[in-house]
Amino acid sequence: MEVQDYIALVLVYLIIAVSLALSMYLEKKGYDGNITRKAVHIGVGNFVFVWWMFTESWIMLVFFTIPFAILLFVAMFKGNPISKSKIGDISNNRGHRTGLFLYAVSIMIMVLFFFDHWVAASVGIVAMTYGDAFGSIIGKRYGRHKTINGKSAEGSLGVFAFTAILGAVVILFYGFLITNGYYDGTYEGLLPFWGLAAVAGAITAVAEMLSPGEWDNIIIPTLVALSLVALGL
Repeated sequence: MEVQDYIALVLVYLIIAVSLALSMYLEKKGYDGNITRKAVHIGVGNFVFVWWMFTESWIMLVFFTIPFAILLFVAMFKGNPISKSKIGDISNNRGHRTGLFLYAVSIMIMVLFFFDHWVAASVGIVAMTYGDAFGSIIGKRYGRHKTINGKSAEGSLGVFAFTAILGAVVILFYGFLITNGYYDGTYEGLLPFWGLAAVAGAITAVAEMLSPGEWDNIIIPTLVALSLVALGL
């Protein structure tokens, strides 16, 4: 392991800690369980701005994704210290019981199969975090025109918009890293950055609408990443 790997691990765990702290703060302010859960969902996803620093995929797996998945898996089962913690409360009482565990599994999939396509994987992650979460918040608050699976046109539009916006931010961020020599990866796609972001937004909106329950945490990032790899990222 190199110095940048240690720095990346500190930053990743700091991101998780801040996300949990924000969730607890929002809970104290009286926000409902959906909002406090989405704060963790979105906040943890910001690791996409850090994980390019890891020099080897196994470092992420051993020190981040696998422990994170085990923690969330244990949290699903009642009667243990983790299930009684804040993580357990979020996992069991504020949404789909297996949702956060599948969230961690999707990160492992990205690390295992898209380590050489970090830009595509990062857009896939923000589609699952920012896109899906804000779409849910908008749909619950403003959804008036129902579509399928209990979803709304307003929520799907929110999914598209936030995925496209954050997807563009991620692509431009990695473009900056690559062109300035901080990261050796693929940046040039078959479409301009805004076109790639729009494709990611459209795929996420459709996948979120059609996916059953918590399984969108795996389906969305995988579909988006695969599509962007096919488009040259």
